[in-house]
Amino acid sequence: MKLKLYTLVFVISFCSCLDVVIKKLNYNENYAYEVNRTVEYILQFSSAYHNFPSRVTIDNVTASIKEPLMVVTRQPDQLLSWQIPLQVESDSGIKLYQKTSRTLCKNILESSSVTQQEKEYVPIVAVSTASEKNVSFSINVEYQREFYIELSKDYEFTITPSEPRYFFYNFSVNITRSEEESNYHTVILEVESTDQVCMTVSIQNASCPVLDLNQDITYRGFYETVNTRGGITIPKFKFPSGFYVVFVAKADDTDCTGKIGMVEPDRVKNIVFRIKPSISYNDYINAVIATLSGIGLFYLLFGLGFTYCSFKDFIPRNMQYALEFNPESVPTTPSGPGEEVDDNASFNETEYDTISEESIDKQNRLHKSELYLSDLAKKDPRILKRKSYLYLYNVLTIALFYGLPVVQLVITYQRVLNETGEQDLCYYNFLCAHPVGVISDFNHVFSNIGYILLGVLFLWITYRRAILHSDLNFDRQYGIPQHYGLFYSMGVALIMEGVLSGSYHICPNHSNFQFDSSFMYVMAVLCMVKLYQNRHPDINATAYSTFGVLALAILLGMIGILNGNVYFWIFFTIVYILACLLLSLQIYFMGCWKCDRGAPIRVYRSIRTDLQLGPLNVLKPVHKARMVLLIIGNICNWTLAGWGLYDHQKDFALFLLAVFMANTLLYFFFYIVMKLIHGEKIKYVTWFFLFCAISCALASMYFFLHKSISWAKTPAESRQYNQECKLLRFYDFHDIWHFLSAVGMFFTFMVLLTLDDDLSHKDRAVIPVF
Repeated sequence: MKLKLYTLVFVISFCSCLDVVIKKLNYNENYAYEVNRTVEYILQFSSAYHNFPSRVTIDNVTASIKEPLMVVTRQPDQLLSWQIPLQVESDSGIKLYQKTSRTLCKNILESSSVTQQEKEYVPIVAVSTASEKNVSFSINVEYQREFYIELSKDYEFTITPSEPRYFFYNFSVNITRSEEESNYHTVILEVESTDQVCMTVSIQNASCPVLDLNQDITYRGFYETVNTRGGITIPKFKFPSGFYVVFVAKADDTDCTGKIGMVEPDRVKNIVFRIKPSISYNDYINAVIATLSGIGLFYLLFGLGFTYCSFKDFIPRNMQYALEFNPESVPTTPSGPGEEVDDNASFNETEYDTISEESIDKQNRLHKSELYLSDLAKKDPRILKRKSYLYLYNVLTIALFYGLPVVQLVITYQRVLNETGEQDLCYYNFLCAHPVGVISDFNHVFSNIGYILLGVLFLWITYRRAILHSDLNFDRQYGIPQHYGLFYSMGVALIMEGVLSGSYHICPNHSNFQFDSSFMYVMAVLCMVKLYQNRHPDINATAYSTFGVLALAILLGMIGILNGNVYFWIFFTIVYILACLLLSLQIYFMGCWKCDRGAPIRVYRSIRTDLQLGPLNVLKPVHKARMVLLIIGNICNWTLAGWGLYDHQKDFALFLLAVFMANTLLYFFFYIVMKLIHGEKIKYVTWFFLFCAISCALASMYFFLHKSISWAKTPAESRQYNQECKLLRFYDFHDIWHFLSAVGMFFTFMVLLTLDDDLSHKDRAVIPVF
């Protein structure tokens, strides 16, 4: 071996007229030399054999970028070279580093069977330059003793962009305990840092060479950007022979913050990392069984309780019982008293609908101070029933054509993640992301099962009530028109929220958050439409206009997410305020106000008439309660619009959801208060549902605000929110939010379903409109 080396040196020196200086040096000592184009140093470092890789540090280099110092290290089967100053590219420019430290890769898999000849072999470092002037440098070679990673042990060190480090983990050595406690075939890397210096963490196969520079670290294995916190779940089947954990600091923080800044002169990053085993397969099974058992227990208890309350308070919803209960009531059917109407009888729906609408006295709506439900429920129940089912048909159509591309897209995201290893692609809570098969974050996908199963339960309850409420003669005169198509739509929307939220959590990121929130918009709007329909059945918004508004909201949400700059916020604020004003006019005048060329004339005539009756009549609204609601609603919405324009936060989709939810809650509160003011009673079971809904909402908001990711930030900034699992070693706070919000939405729908049960046998002529 030595003969071959000296022969090679002689040939090189003879051909190039170099003065080759060969020195034998010791480990852990500093040496200083000078080289130029005529002098080359070949340095041999010898020491007692240790089963650790060598680390070469070269400092105090006076070379320039045009004539750098060239460093070549040789081992029996490896060659590593670099130049000094080391150039590190970044978005803010190129940074030059005069000090470098590199760990020499060694054949880890054969280290236990090293021969005596290989033990005596020492690494060789060749240093040269093309500079005519002398270039000085100092060199130190040492063993990286903390190289082999032990489970659950903290490792603390520092790196710079020119001084990367890597460590080795061996699955076989660390599988020492029963897998009933933990899963040692899957481990979790946890990284923490006290500074904001951006770095890349890479997981690479245990083979040489190790890619440990900024320009090549993303070419192999898993990798992610980290500033203060990070984590990666690493399965053994991906790295059967073990893996290297590589840490490389970046020249600036652009990749971590998304903002281009100045190149900092000193970028030293302090790091603490550990590797711990993942949860066991028993933990997976226990979490899944506990979840399904909990939902099954809810089914059983709620089913028994609700069925008992329903039978206890059951009053038949048919005309025969109503006549016996209140003989003075006279059925108001087109066929005359006592005659039945066939639900399947054919009739010209368009003509009947037009005649019915024309028969409504619009002047009464505008000028009658006290309106009753009979004034706004003149259409045939068959018309209202068919119109209500349009909501169901529309939501099913949207669910199919919106849901299928979403599922296809997120599956593609997952495949790209698995193939490229780019962990920045998906915003997981890496400290509580449990993979199953190709799905990297199974627990966040599975925790959406509550939406689906509770949506199915609500559909069954709605179907049961619809069967018991099928007397059209009775429905013409008593109670609130139910519009079960709207309730079915809410159940389907709850199911689709689970499907789309689960799809979003397959690979959550900045581009697909609207998948998670789209059907939240749908549920919020359907709740408002149902509340308004209770007292305004004939003038309620159609399914087409409702879903048209939702389509516009989703479009604005997409634009706001992709390009939510200040100009977009100004446009959105103007549209938002105009929409509030137009909707307020429609609500106050109950559909009798039209925005056309004659609107100013009608406003002028109305003001003139009020002035003739008295100056104060201009300020005195005919419908006081409705005016109070609209004033409060506009104040709240304008405040939201102003806050959004002032802050113009990046999370526009969440802001838009807050707008819908705030208006729904405001109208909900107004409706309940008005019921109580008019002396209407709310049944105890409804109060119970309302209490459960509010409790779940408050609890879920706590867990929602303690988020574990933030897709509105960069991947590295999102990881700062990562947290350990909190429930069953399987679920984090966001999973708990899924469960509580699903239960809360279910109870909210139950409140809507039973809110006006106290009016089920009350004549519409005495049910007030508000």
